[in-house]
Amino acid sequence: MESEKVSDLNRAFAGLWLDHDLEEANDRLRIAFNEIVGKEKKITPSVADEKAKWQMRTWIRIYYLFSDKSAWFPGRLQSDIQEKIEFLFWNYGLAKSSIERADPKYVWFIQGSENHDMMDLGNAFLALQALKDLPKYSGRKLTDGHSIEEHLAAWNSYFKLYCTELCKHGLFIDVGSPTYGKYLIPEIVNLFDFAEDSELRSKAKTLLDLTWANWSMEQLGGVRGGGKARCYQGNYSRNGRSDSWFQMGHILLGSEWALDGSRYTHPIQGFGFVLATTGYCLPELVKDLALSPEDRGEYAVVSQSPGKMKSLDEIPPYGGHSCWYSMDSKDPRLVRYTWCTPNHIMGSFWVDPSLAVEFNIHPDQPERADNSYAAISAQNRWQGIVFATDPDARIFPQCVGKPDKNHPGLSTTYDQQIAVQHENVMLIRKNPAMRNLTGLRVYLSPGMKERIVEEGGWWLIEEGDSCAAFRAFSATGEIDSVSMAWDDDSFLRLSEPDAPIVFVTGRKENFPEVDD
Repeated sequence: MESEKVSDLNRAFAGLWLDHDLEEANDRLRIAFNEIVGKEKKITPSVADEKAKWQMRTWIRIYYLFSDKSAWFPGRLQSDIQEKIEFLFWNYGLAKSSIERADPKYVWFIQGSENHDMMDLGNAFLALQALKDLPKYSGRKLTDGHSIEEHLAAWNSYFKLYCTELCKHGLFIDVGSPTYGKYLIPEIVNLFDFAEDSELRSKAKTLLDLTWANWSMEQLGGVRGGGKARCYQGNYSRNGRSDSWFQMGHILLGSEWALDGSRYTHPIQGFGFVLATTGYCLPELVKDLALSPEDRGEYAVVSQSPGKMKSLDEIPPYGGHSCWYSMDSKDPRLVRYTWCTPNHIMGSFWVDPSLAVEFNIHPDQPERADNSYAAISAQNRWQGIVFATDPDARIFPQCVGKPDKNHPGLSTTYDQQIAVQHENVMLIRKNPAMRNLTGLRVYLSPGMKERIVEEGGWWLIEEGDSCAAFRAFSATGEIDSVSMAWDDDSFLRLSEPDAPIVFVTGRKENFPEVDD
């Protein structure tokens, strides 16, 4: 943590955790707090929302671990900065919490996205819980006129149901997202560590156990295979080490690579500190699954993920976000199929091509909701092959999407492809119903271009102890009329944009003639 590139907030956390130079650690917290305040000169609900939201997981953790009433390391926080954090918590609660939003009937209502939802609501709950016994905040009413105690009771019930519902109905909408997992899972970890209600802590643990069990079955060396949602084109699609699930998994498994604090420099990158200091441990069975791919053999993982929306009679408060979603947990209309081997993993999404992609559906538009995927489910779906040889080794199809104005340099697609799969054979094509998509291309990791062989329309490659082949078939003419040509060193482009592609994988030990 010696690098000056590391934020004051993160350096403060490290000092407090290590019990090293507490005076400097508290000074750095004061600097980080003043950066939140900025030109406003004081904390208000809007400042807490706009400036502190992405850092709240770290402020929450610092307070619960190091305040004078901590059950872990009490007294490491100095009184003046502790009071400032408490005032930040109060204003965050004012900005984010309402009894109406905590109604259990809205547990499948998502404001913004799943990570925004938990950053808003989970952090507001823990912030208010920290204040409930402080005389300074006793008797105060929040924006909706209810007390802290009333809010906490409502959120306790809400999050118990939240954990149960996710476990029962396919876990997360942002399944496997390389980008957003690190902004969602730490909030659940903080619930597990700091919720005072023992039943809620138990349910949070069950949700985490199931989440990581699901991950362990579909990963090699920490790189998750199979279908992933919200996997932006570019770095997140191509590079396994940039995947937040790779990073989080390695932290929980004790990898020295992942525990290098210099990887977590920005104040919003609190996930590394949360996962490195949590009391949550992976179950031994999950560790065994994660670390012993040879013992797992070959198998298919077939699961449902929340995808389709449903209509609501009314819309609850949604925190000022520009979009919201009401998910249909009983009819997700989205299947993930993942073929797993010790050497490679290939996986896809099975979708209903009759559904549109929507967001912000109002109560007077029930047909729109009942016939649509949530945009966050359909956004930048990734499907393809990952190999055990390297975190970045992969082959996958991708449509070129339009530039994303909210994420410069990245492209966004929605429901870009239709796929079917059985074990080691996957057939995929561009979704003809989706506009703003150019032709289908196939990505190959660096170095594969020099090794891949084309023969009779098939492209064949060996990667470690695996082999893979793919070819395109004409959707309109002669079967052999579709060709592929290199766009650059990474992408092969189909000559017929709507042509389907078949991918076939195998383990070399099952095909000894490959080496002949």
